[in-house]
Amino acid sequence: MFTQHTSLIIPTRNRAQYLENLLTQLKALKLKFKEIIVVDSSDKINKNNIKNICKKFSVSLYSSYPSISNQRNLGIKKTKNDAKYIMFADDDVVFFRNAFKFMNTKINKNKNNTLISGFGFNLIDKLPSKSSFLENLKSSKISQYFNLYSNKPGIIMKSGWQTKIANIKKDIFVDWLYMCASVYKYESIKKLRFNLSLGSYSYLEDLDFCLNLKKKSKLIIIYNAKFLHPNFIERNNFKFGILEIENRFNIVKKYNLNTSSFFLGAIIKVLISFLEIFNGKFNSVNRCLGNICGIFKCLINF
Repeated sequence: MFTQHTSLIIPTRNRAQYLENLLTQLKALKLKFKEIIVVDSSDKINKNNIKNICKKFSVSLYSSYPSISNQRNLGIKKTKNDAKYIMFADDDVVFFRNAFKFMNTKINKNKNNTLISGFGFNLIDKLPSKSSFLENLKSSKISQYFNLYSNKPGIIMKSGWQTKIANIKKDIFVDWLYMCASVYKYESIKKLRFNLSLGSYSYLEDLDFCLNLKKKSKLIIIYNAKFLHPNFIERNNFKFGILEIENRFNIVKKYNLNTSSFFLGAIIKVLISFLEIFNGKFNSVNRCLGNICGIFKCLINF
């Protein structure tokens, strides 16, 4: 099993029960990792709980300030030099029973293929009961004409906006992978680091990391290696509204993507948010106002 040659890195913060559930799950699947590295940024009141859980499961524990990017960077730094793979997992993911078996088959098949450096698990997400206005707009010919969106999963557009990856029906090559459940060849990423300028929440750190990696290699989603991410939290505060615009704009500039398409996409996002607010989604007001503020800040710095 590839896991025997893999360093598993799990960032966590104030979520002892989630961490224990994940480690219990991996133990129940009888998976043996080369090492499991937990990087904790919990508040003082929760640190002992995390420490006791790591001791219970005999896994390595390191402390970090609150930053998913820094936590993952520390995990890479602490990885044993003779590891062949590094796997990242969020503390609350749930893997299907045979997910690692299918992932193992694909990794072993491509272990000597230098063109492939990353393997993603397939997120199984609840499908909407009916297509929303936003989803219809995303898949429209207008969006594709202006390079704002694509009907293909896992694409990073020239505008800097990415397409979702979920419920994939066959193995596909993609531009980016969810860091919450993905595996990388150690040689491909041992010198790479996550972007610390993206804030403590590190929004879009997966896009930035994969765009860096994609310059020299390919990333693939393994459709039958499935997982769930049931505790996703939708952030609707003003500060996050600014952050999601600014971080994406910084990525657009860093990788020489299309700034005009970015601003057009950002404005359309705000207009759609206004429509949703008028339709009763009032919890999006602060985020929408943050988006507007973020657009103005990006224009000033353009």
